[in-house]
Amino acid sequence: VSTQSTGSSGINAEYGMVDVELKKAFTELKNKNVETSSRIKAVDSQVEQSRNRGKHAELTAREVMASAGETRFFESVGRMFVLEDQETIVEQLKNRAAFSRDTISKLENQKTYLNKSLKESEDALRELVESKKSVLAK
Repeated sequence: VSTQSTGSSGINAEYGMVDVELKKAFTELKNKNVETSSRIKAVDSQVEQSRNRGKHAELTAREVMASAGETRFFESVGRMFVLEDQETIVEQLKNRAAFSRDTISKLENQKTYLNKSLKESEDALRELVESKKSVLAK
């Protein structure tokens, strides 16, 4: 398949233009696919980190609630520790777990959007290919 015009045939010139346009569209789709795939991997990694943080907070909250009433609890603040009561610690841990769940939900929505965007680009490219085929068939 020649991408250059022979000069005497308008069909070859038109086909060459179509070929260049399709090549550009395929290149753009490939670049978008690579970028989107890397962003999806990053989102997956963030989801896993949030799950681990949330699970850690939930397990720690369970252990704190199961401890004896006279147990002393200290919260790390920078390089020092502050004495806190059990209810405050449990509430903070539950808030961390809830924040992790919210973060996971947002990240899953972002991942869905990325997949949808990629699929729309692929569909647009398919439509372009089909329209070029119909133009060439005429």
